[in-house]
Amino acid sequence: MPALFQASVANEDDDAWAIVLGDVDEEDDNDNDNEDDDPTFAEMLGLPSDFSREERIDYDLDNLASYELTIRIGIAFDYLDAVHLAVQHRASLLEYKKQNARTTKTNAHAQREIDKAKEVTRVFASRYNNNYERIVALRAPDYDARADDTAGARLRRIDPDADLAIANMARARTLGDSKLTPSWIWSRGDLLTYWIAVDVAQWYRVKAEKDRADEAVNCICADFRRTIKGYGAYARLWRDAAARSDGGKRAYALKTAAMWEGMKERCARQYEASRRAEVAADVLDQTRVSANRTGQ
Repeated sequence: MPALFQASVANEDDDAWAIVLGDVDEEDDNDNDNEDDDPTFAEMLGLPSDFSREERIDYDLDNLASYELTIRIGIAFDYLDAVHLAVQHRASLLEYKKQNARTTKTNAHAQREIDKAKEVTRVFASRYNNNYERIVALRAPDYDARADDTAGARLRRIDPDADLAIANMARARTLGDSKLTPSWIWSRGDLLTYWIAVDVAQWYRVKAEKDRADEAVNCICADFRRTIKGYGAYARLWRDAAARSDGGKRAYALKTAAMWEGMKERCARQYEASRRAEVAADVLDQTRVSANRTGQ
């Protein structure tokens, strides 16, 4: 059964590419008609996933169901790889269109290729989702992905409207890119085992983004410390000037010193409120988020 099952899935993939890319001819249709006359294809054998859980118990199909579940989990990752390639192929076509499509004819041709690639991506995503529904049906009723340490625990349903996209690794980051959440299909599995080159680039980009955020936090904290020290120095200078003066000059110097002292205290309070409670004010490496944003 496993060999027949895998061969069936492989044929489905070939048919999907052929149908979408327009490679099906009349001879293929005639071959399919001949297959209908072949006794080999006269009867379809049901798989354990074709039966309900109660029927599998009645027919004693649990062992076969476990084999099918193992095969389908492997096929799910094969479909994910196919989705990866299809999404990347469509992204490359979009980039090609932006850089090279200059006339109406070339633009229309490029758009047709992009539409074909989009349809291919949706076909493989649909096949993955159908396979995933079978996986869900074959799993135990009390299955908990958090207690599963196998690769299959990372699988989930693909959202055709949200998951079939990839960040552009070639262009520079723009305003708002940091708020975009990458699809789960690009972060599945162990980093050293499953990630391909694009996934690694995605990780390094996020790492660089974090480093820039840490640098910005450190710069702001350093500005706070310099501002507090500067306000304190101005207040001290005006107090020294008040000690050497009398009359109206002394009153003006004390008033100005009180102003700088008040600005110093307000800045210090703001600096204190912007940090985590366990982070000291004089620490040079303030790689923590603001205390006001910890709940987000």
